[in-house]
Order: sequence, then C-alpha cells, then structure tokens
Amino acid sequence: MLRQVLIPSKENSTVSIPAEFYGTKVEVLMFPFHDPNAEQNDNSIDEIFDRHLYSFENYKFDWDEANDYE
Repeated sequence: MLRQVLIPSKENSTVSIPAEFYGTKVEVLMFPFHDPNAEQNDNSIDEIFDRHLYSFENYKFDWDEANDYE
C-alpha cells in the first residue's frame, strides 16, 4: 500500500509508482484532505524541541585548546 498526502501546485502532478505495483491493478483515490490535528501537532513538536535549543551567539572556538594534545 502506498499513501501520499500532496499539496499540488499546478493542475497536473506526478506520483511515482513503486516497482512492485508494475503489471497490477491499482486504485487511485483523490479527495481534499484536512487534518484537524496537523496544526496542533506542529505546535507540540515546536514545544518539545524549543526547550532543547542552545544559543551559540557568544561562543568563540578556541583553536589552541582544541589542538592541545599534551
């Protein structure tokens, strides 16, 4: 089974058919898709990752310290 959610940008779009479907009957369904949880999921993902962000704004790499092998 192959499922793809697309946002077409023009009248004609192309979907690649997997090799295992060659020579077999396939059914193509097309209907508008709205996921009411999509916006909520995007926000919750941001909340998860935002707390792990680290600013390197004032970071300066010290080449002497990095190359000190003794």
